[in-house]
Amino acid sequence: MANQYNVFIAVDFFNSDILFVANSSGELSRKVIKAIENQELESDGAVRLYRTSYQPFKAIKKFMECYHLPFHEAARPKGRDYESQTINAVG
Repeated sequence: MANQYNVFIAVDFFNSDILFVANSSGELSRKVIKAIENQELESDGAVRLYRTSYQPFKAIKKFMECYHLPFHEAARPKGRDYESQTINAVG
């Protein structure tokens, strides 16, 4: 179960572009820290970190490339059941 979520992603502060991908949180942290030290990141190095499994990551990348979607749109769960559960949970 621990290896199920083995893709670590760093996304820009605005949640639109994938900046780094790694196989461990340590590897991802090193990439982000190195980019901050080299002043390669905008927003003073602020990034959002995500963890997922390989299949959803592959689908997200495909949606982003094929439909020119930002990360937050490509990664958002879709479907009738998801939408109705969200509405029911909110009120």
